Amino acid sequence: MKENTAERLAPARATELAQVLDLQAQWENLRADNIDSTTHLQSLQKAFEAYRSRQAAYIANDPSEPIPEMSPTRPARLGAWCRTVRAVFRRTGETSECPTHVVTKVHRLADQIAARVQVEPAGRELPTDMTTAIRQLDKVISWCDGLDGGVQSPAVAAAI
Repeated sequence: MKENTAERLAPARATELAQVLDLQAQWENLRADNIDSTTHLQSLQKAFEAYRSRQAAYIANDPSEPIPEMSPTRPARLGAWCRTVRAVFRRTGETSECPTHVVTKVHRLADQIAARVQVEPAGRELPTDMTTAIRQLDKVISWCDGLDGGVQSPAVAAAI
């Protein structure tokens, strides 16, 4: 899924996709913890099952509609992924649940990139609502653009 496709989603469909993305991120974040305990493995299994069932329900409504890739690992791809996810979040409306797991995933991926290329990671704040989550995505988009030598859009620069 690309940003322009996400911008055309109906609000209800965007809300469904935002939930899929947050459950996916929760599962990925738990996997990244690398804790070997029975309790952690059970949490991981529950998170995967919640993600899998929500994704199946989402896909069942329109199998031709794409979903953003899972884990981009380069600055340009992370920036593009964040733009797509931001477009989805904007379509949901401000009353949607805060996608904390997505924001955690974005910062985890940005931290991995920062460590690999030996730069400071993107700034962050704890999201409490959809507006704050979108602002965090804007920060990571700007950070990725800076790493790739890209030019920030005025909207992103103003949001930071």
